[in-house]
Amino acid sequence: MLTRAQFLSPFAAALLAAAPAARAHQTDDFHFHLEPIVLEVLDVDVDTNSSKFNEYRDIRSGFNLPRLRIFGESGDGDRTFALRADNVRRDDARYTLDYGVAGRYSFQLDYNKIPHRFGNGGTLLWNRTGRGLLELPDPVQAQLQGALEAQFVANRGGVNFPFLAGLLAPHIAAADSIDLAVQRDRTRARVEVKKLQPLSYSFEVRHENRSGMRPYGAAFGFGNAIELFEPTEYDTTDATAQAEWTAERGGLRAGYRHSRFQNEVSTLTWDNIWRATNSTDPTAYLGPGASSVGGSSRGFADLAPDNDADMLFVDGRLKFGSGWKLSGNVHYSQMSQDDPLLPYTLNTAIVGVDHATGATFDPTLVSNLPATSANAEAKVVNVNANLTKDLTPDLELTLRYRYDDYDNQSPRIEFPGYVRFHGVWEEIPRITVPYAFTRDELAASLDWDVAEHTSLGFSYRKRNMDREFREVEDADEDVFELSVDSRPMSRLTLRASWETGDRSISEYLLEAQEFSFLDPEGPNNLPGLRKYDEAAREFDDWEVSASLQLSDAWHLMLGVSGREEDYDESRFGLVADEILQLNGEVNYAPSATWNVYLFGHLAERESFQQARQSGATPSINPLDDWNLTLDETTDTWGLGITGNPDGKWSWDLSANWSRSDGEADFFTPPGGRAVVDFDNYEDIELTAVVAKIDYQINPRASVGVSYRYEDYTLDSFNLNGLRPYLPATILLVANDGDYQADVFGVRLKLNM
Repeated sequence: MLTRAQFLSPFAAALLAAAPAARAHQTDDFHFHLEPIVLEVLDVDVDTNSSKFNEYRDIRSGFNLPRLRIFGESGDGDRTFALRADNVRRDDARYTLDYGVAGRYSFQLDYNKIPHRFGNGGTLLWNRTGRGLLELPDPVQAQLQGALEAQFVANRGGVNFPFLAGLLAPHIAAADSIDLAVQRDRTRARVEVKKLQPLSYSFEVRHENRSGMRPYGAAFGFGNAIELFEPTEYDTTDATAQAEWTAERGGLRAGYRHSRFQNEVSTLTWDNIWRATNSTDPTAYLGPGASSVGGSSRGFADLAPDNDADMLFVDGRLKFGSGWKLSGNVHYSQMSQDDPLLPYTLNTAIVGVDHATGATFDPTLVSNLPATSANAEAKVVNVNANLTKDLTPDLELTLRYRYDDYDNQSPRIEFPGYVRFHGVWEEIPRITVPYAFTRDELAASLDWDVAEHTSLGFSYRKRNMDREFREVEDADEDVFELSVDSRPMSRLTLRASWETGDRSISEYLLEAQEFSFLDPEGPNNLPGLRKYDEAAREFDDWEVSASLQLSDAWHLMLGVSGREEDYDESRFGLVADEILQLNGEVNYAPSATWNVYLFGHLAERESFQQARQSGATPSINPLDDWNLTLDETTDTWGLGITGNPDGKWSWDLSANWSRSDGEADFFTPPGGRAVVDFDNYEDIELTAVVAKIDYQINPRASVGVSYRYEDYTLDSFNLNGLRPYLPATILLVANDGDYQADVFGVRLKLNM
């Protein structure tokens, strides 16, 4: 069996090799100690292929090293070392290394793996033949196009769902299976020099790589929507350098940060399963169906572009005069991206027409675009300032100011038209819309100690928002807040707050939807429709909580909060939103070896929306009105018991249950349109039980067993009747639904 020194020597050697400066300043022996190491073997049984079981984690059968901790310290205590590892070699592993010399420098390296699984066992008809390239065998495309065109000539009405489903059935049966998941690997390195000294410096680099695939929606028209996958190969790198000066009455921190995002797959291109050759006609965007079987043989989409961001920042604090305190920060950022633009289309049958001159051109050539790259740029300024003063020993005044300016300097690019769903040239000139805004907020608050253990708070905030290219140019909001914090008894703490706000807006411009058109055709939104983030609004937000130490063993915490939002000036859109939350926790710890806890949380939410069914022209018929009430209930309960009564046996038992239940209740006036209610608006239930029992064999070793049970169910109207081909839609149908899992574990804990 390895001795402790033999086990630790590779880590010590690695440390000394990586830190020659530390060897030069070594005055005493470096001593390492290892926390108890846990070795675990798991047996996992899941009854379905649902991605939900391991959506953000990695629990699978086999050997596992869930926890490793190594610490070191020099004899004089000046140098420290720490290595932490969790879930070694798993997809959700994390490794952290810290090393420091007191008063001189410190170094940290952190590597964090985060999986995100979207769905398993999806049905994919396409083949991935290259980066961002999804293709179909040419004979398959030709055979399906030929069958469509023959039926279209013989009987247009026969190009319907049963006919199309019959053509696709054998290809779906022979399709490949695909798991949709993205792995995020984050690396962070940080060096701090002269920490806790008057002048210190720090340097930090963060890098994240995302790789895998996630669902992506595409379409060749209203009759041909497709669910594909987006190949994800992202790299994000941030580098920050800063200096901090600290003095008796204040301090200053200044620095520079650069961020770069790179996408290795900038374009996604896919084949049209119904077309082997390009064609166009005025209704090609409706096919395949009785109106057309035309369209493009290929579609494409521009994915997230490479971009850069630079930031200069200054943060400071200062004490001056007789008790005044000033703190704040100024951040200036510049963001840019100059991604090459894609052509209008890949459909060689389409001829572009300049609306102004009538000239024709080839829309498949990038050279015929009005610009060949985005040339997008935005400059952002953020300012925050806080000024505080103790007016009396019991009264404190705080003034706050915040300013944000998002100045979008991207050029407005004019296009003579566009291609609709890869199938039809639309001679409707468009122009890009570089959205921008400024926001400022001025606040004042008073905190008053009205009694020895009770304080009151009063505050007022004035918020203003100015937007460009939105329906509302100016919006103002007044917010008042009252809070109380009291400890009437040594074992009781009470807190309460109430906040109310009123947002008013300038004229609501329906014409804003025309900002992207060079020749406005007139708005077709409902005149009474208001977008909730811009609409006039009143709200009340409140919270009450109590914490009571009933005895040395019993502790109780209770809380209730609520929020009501009223959009009473909105004829259509979101009209009201209300939420009520209750939470509580009881903890019983009669001794250092026993602990029992129970917690619960209940949330009730109701939102009310109104609309009027319309077509290209807004309806003026009240019989077309409808409204929707959404009722959502979320429950979360948990129970746990931990114990170690005799120093030999220990256990940890816990159970959690959560449920979300939503109902959609529609209403239309008598004589109006027919509607259908549904009571499975994302109904989700999860039950989890975990049991761990350990036995201490001797001071150096213990053994244990564990069991985890999980039962997850999902009932959603979105999943009713879902299959790979539905009318006008081809879907992956990846499994992210119900599962039941049993996880058995055996572990050995060694104190080396």
